[in-house]
Amino acid sequence: MRLKIIEHNTLETLRDEASKSRDRRYQARLEVIILAMRGVPSKLIQKEVPISPKTYYFWVHSYNDGGMQALKEIKTTGRSEGNPKYDAVIFLELFERLDVMREQWSVVKMQKFVKKLHAVDVPYETMRMRVKRAGYAYRSKRVSSI
Repeated sequence: MRLKIIEHNTLETLRDEASKSRDRRYQARLEVIILAMRGVPSKLIQKEVPISPKTYYFWVHSYNDGGMQALKEIKTTGRSEGNPKYDAVIFLELFERLDVMREQWSVVKMQKFVKKLHAVDVPYETMRMRVKRAGYAYRSKRVSSI
């Protein structure tokens, strides 16, 4: 059974939108709608794009319900609330403290320092990445070889 595509836009409008967009996922969604409007069978579209039947039907239903805007707003990856943003001051104060110290701190100790000072829980990997990018060393969880 072939899904009917509601023609919110012309094929030319969809192609223009796909060529202007820098979002590859959005371009793929538009390409699926363009192929479906041209009458290409869904199985062939799923092989060409490559997407699952569930994804294909979801994209077509989204387009039918809300047009290009609905396709643009589909969130495909990541946390539902997005990546948390941390104030740079938190890390600047930590780095100032590390500059004064003569010892290496573990990432866990840095997390505790930030939690105590700012009442903010920074995940282990986020803290490790920020410290590494800033050029600081940290003590890892490796077992000593001695």
